[in-house]
Amino acid sequence: MQPQATSREKLVVAHPDRKAQRALQRLVGATLCPVEVVADLDALKRSVDATTIVVIDGALALSQAALHELPAQAWIAVPGEGSQAMDGGMVDQLLVAGWQHIVAHPMPILAEELLATVQKLIRADAFGLEKYVAWGAEVRSYVLADARERDTAVAALARDVVSVGLPERVGSLVSVIADELIANALYAAPVDAKGARFRSAEPRDAARPLAAHEGVTVRWATDARYLAIEVRDRWGTLAPATISGRLASSAKLATADAGMGLPLAYACCNQFVINVAPRAMTEVIALLDVRYKPTELGRSASFHTFVGTAP
Repeated sequence: MQPQATSREKLVVAHPDRKAQRALQRLVGATLCPVEVVADLDALKRSVDATTIVVIDGALALSQAALHELPAQAWIAVPGEGSQAMDGGMVDQLLVAGWQHIVAHPMPILAEELLATVQKLIRADAFGLEKYVAWGAEVRSYVLADARERDTAVAALARDVVSVGLPERVGSLVSVIADELIANALYAAPVDAKGARFRSAEPRDAARPLAAHEGVTVRWATDARYLAIEVRDRWGTLAPATISGRLASSAKLATADAGMGLPLAYACCNQFVINVAPRAMTEVIALLDVRYKPTELGRSASFHTFVGTAP
C-alpha cells in the first residue's frame, strides 16, 4: 500500500484557552493536515505562511483586526468559548474589518461549519450546497428562463419547503432570501464590456428571456439540520473582499450596484456563503438551521467567502 501524499496546507489553532485549544485541534485534525497550536499573537505570526489556514479565537482576532491581511491561505475567526455563540457586536466588527471567514455559532454547529470550511479550502472545491447537508439529502432545482419567472420560482420554493414539514416561518424566511438572491443575480450581477452593471435600473416586473450566459439557477435541500438555498449566476462579478463590511448591522445598505439584497438575505439566515469564480460564476448559499428556535442561536449569522473554479 502506498502512503498518502502529505498535505501542502498547515493548520494553526490560535487560542489562549487550553480547553478550547484541544477541542479545536481535534476538530480540524479530522482533515489529517498537520495542526500547530499557539496561545498568543506573537507565536501565531511566527507560524503563518502562505499555506497556513488559521483558526483563531474571535477576541484574539479583534485585538489586531488587520491580522487577516497577513499572508495566509485563510483566516477563520471562531467563538471564544465552544458553548456560547460569538457576540453579535464582535461579528459586526470582524465584518467591517474585512474578515472573510467568521463562524458565529457554538457547538455542535461550530464543528459542522468549521470542518466544511476547512475542507473546502484544502480541497480547493468551493461550489455546491451538497457540502453543507448530509449525504442522501435530495437537491431540487429551478432554472429561470425569463426574468419574470422570479416570483414563480420564489413561490414554488417556499411551497416546497413547507410541504416537507418545515414551519411557515421558515417558508417566509425562504421567500425573502430567495427573492433577494435571485434579484441580485438578475439585475446586479450582469456587467457590460466596460464593467457597468447595465441591468441594475431595469424594471423588476419586465419580461426578459435569459440567454445561456444570463441564466439563473436556484437549488435547495434539507437534511433536518439545515435548509440550504443556493442561487447561481454565470457572471462572477461579485467581489468577496468588498462585501463583508456591507453585511454588518451597523453598516448602511449597499447600493444597487453592489447588491442591495445581500444584507437582507444575510440578516434572514444563520450562515451565509459566497463562492466566486471570477468572470465565470457567483454562487450564494444561505443556510437556515432548522434544529433550533431563532432565540436559541446567536443573533448574527456566520459568513464565508471562497474564490475557486466554476464546476
